[in-house]
Amino acid sequence: MADYKDLFGKLAGKVKDVAETSGVKDVYTQGASRAKAFGQLARLTVELNREQEELKRLYAEIGRLYYEQARSAPDGVFVPLFEQADRVTDRIRDSRAKIGALKENSGLTGQDDIDVEIGDFDDVVSATEADGMTVEIKHDGE
Repeated sequence: MADYKDLFGKLAGKVKDVAETSGVKDVYTQGASRAKAFGQLARLTVELNREQEELKRLYAEIGRLYYEQARSAPDGVFVPLFEQADRVTDRIRDSRAKIGALKENSGLTGQDDIDVEIGDFDDVVSATEADGMTVEIKHDGE
């Protein structure tokens, strides 16, 4: 009977030789390199998005400060933008006044939010599933 350890050792050696010479090692190396590149790409993309959001925040702050500083006497290209900002500000003020009046007339003064109870998630899902099981499906010709 053949010595299985010796046979297994020879087989393992042949598999290793085939793997190294047939390009399997190159495929693995390329795959590992691509995975590393994808990881770096994801990290850099997240970092880029964070920096873009920070820049947007800074631009907004610069704009707010300039608006407050030049509000009484805008000039040039800023005149229509300041007028538009004033119109939006007026609409916001009107909406807040309507909300305040509605809260006061409804006896909700001093309450920030209205609590709405929709039930437990599992109860809602179970009820919806039960409703779905009672629906009749009609086929053409029936």
